Amino acid sequence: MSSEAQRPMNVVTEPTGSSLVLQPQEPTATRSNQLSDLTGAAGSLRYQAKNVFEDVTEYHLELLIRDWRRLTAEHAKQSHTTLLEELSDLGFSWRHIARMLGVSVPAVQKWRRSGGVSGDNRMQLASLLALCDMIKQAFIHDVASWFEMPLTPGVPVTPIDLFTERRPDLVLDHALGPNDVEEILTVYAPDWRERYQSDFEVYRDVDGVMSIRQKEA
Repeated sequence: MSSEAQRPMNVVTEPTGSSLVLQPQEPTATRSNQLSDLTGAAGSLRYQAKNVFEDVTEYHLELLIRDWRRLTAEHAKQSHTTLLEELSDLGFSWRHIARMLGVSVPAVQKWRRSGGVSGDNRMQLASLLALCDMIKQAFIHDVASWFEMPLTPGVPVTPIDLFTERRPDLVLDHALGPNDVEEILTVYAPDWRERYQSDFEVYRDVDGVMSIRQKEA
């Protein structure tokens, strides 16, 4: 009798259920090899999943930016005074708006009284309002307050900083993506770990004002 005939057989049913296939059962001595095969298969699956995640993440961000640009174009049809009023209604102060647009507070106050806003600044107002429209879809109701909050405790980087650096993609990723804060910070400032290493941390005090305190040991 051949060695093949001496090996026990497994009965495997075909997907159709119409036939049976006999497959030789591996002897116990090869069990360690089977475990190695499973480990290799899991590693391959993990690698594929990582690639799929990266591709889907990139596609998701492309769609977010597309929607943001569409909403920006719609808001750009509004007057600058209307844009400022809507941002104010959301809770943004003139100081925050001025910082995000890179202008002075008196300049923003002048825009509201007598106009004189440039086309680029008007577009930035429209783009900020478009971001707010999208962020509210993530059930973030107090959008202005959310813009003030650090992305992670101990690192004084907020969505205001991201917008100021013209990174609406990072703002959207923080609000509507998987929220990988470390990855967002690395894109924003590759040296953020060294730059923001400190014995102090930013926190919101009982009166709602962002303050700084020494970290607990």
